[in-house]
Amino acid sequence: MKTKLVLTVILTSFIFLTGCSNDSIEEPVALSKRSSNSGGSSEIHRVYPKEEAEVLATFGAIGTSIVNGAGQGYDGPYMDELISFHAYGPKFVEFNGGQSFDSAGNEHNERQFGVVLKEGGVIQFAAKPGTLKVAVYYGNIANVTFISDFIMDFKDYGEITIENLITLLFVKTKGEWKMVHEHHSPLNNDNPVLNPNLVFNDFVVDPIYEKEQGEVIATFGAIGASITKGAGHGKDGPYMDELISYHAYGKKFVEFNNGLVYDSAGNEFNERKLFGDDLVIGGVKQFAPVDKTLQVAVYNGKVANVTFISDFKLMFKGNTEVTPVNNLITLLFVKVKGEWKMVHEHHSPVSL
Repeated sequence: MKTKLVLTVILTSFIFLTGCSNDSIEEPVALSKRSSNSGGSSEIHRVYPKEEAEVLATFGAIGTSIVNGAGQGYDGPYMDELISFHAYGPKFVEFNGGQSFDSAGNEHNERQFGVVLKEGGVIQFAAKPGTLKVAVYYGNIANVTFISDFIMDFKDYGEITIENLITLLFVKTKGEWKMVHEHHSPLNNDNPVLNPNLVFNDFVVDPIYEKEQGEVIATFGAIGASITKGAGHGKDGPYMDELISYHAYGKKFVEFNNGLVYDSAGNEFNERKLFGDDLVIGGVKQFAPVDKTLQVAVYNGKVANVTFISDFKLMFKGNTEVTPVNNLITLLFVKVKGEWKMVHEHHSPVSL
């Protein structure tokens, strides 16, 4: 199939994108005039009150299943109910505890609520006040982000408070909201090196949205090219402007990175400072995913969830050696006016 060939070529070109040899944190500022504000697209800023309420009700039901099923066994009815809120398949990816899991791995993880907790062991299942955000796109895709404020009583460890940055992606299927991706990372965690023993899956080609997958990978590659060419040329350089143009900023935008939370202005500040100011000229020596970790899950042809483990090699000013960056990364894209734009980023370190 022609599209499959195009997809393969684009994917191969992206994976081997490397840098060309050329020879103190400030406070975030307001969005620059050159930054993307979604090009006037109403979809990026459109509010869906009914759908937001449905997603929140589903989220509450998930919490209820966990609360009721705590300590009641791996195969208890409440664990079955919890699993029913997921839509498993080849597109499903979970990032948790610095590791990557597929559908079977996620189900096993979820069912542990019934095993490792005491009966009644969920003392509190809540988001920290002011952190919960539900971003709905096209009425049937919802990205839920928050900082957890869970208090759980474990059989072996006793009472533990869990404060994680959490991304949950939902798709509305046959009138019901189902989870298709999870990304959990701790606040302010250190960044360890990549575990060489991790096992990954091959790229899954979607026969329905193969063309859109190719478009997203091409956009992803263009983002990498902007970063590579703009490295060390200043935060206000033309390639940094180009990089920012791939984002759709607004109230729905959230970035989780290095255990912290950023809005649109914070994300733009981070992108420009890291790549334009903190690196030496030509400081992106490699911009690629770890082999067999890149997945592009497209929903309804208009929303794409990109997940991978980074295999970046960066040269920072003041350093004499290249720094490897191995993170679990989630990038959510929305197609607006024929272009794919980032609306959410979640970066967390890979576990040893």
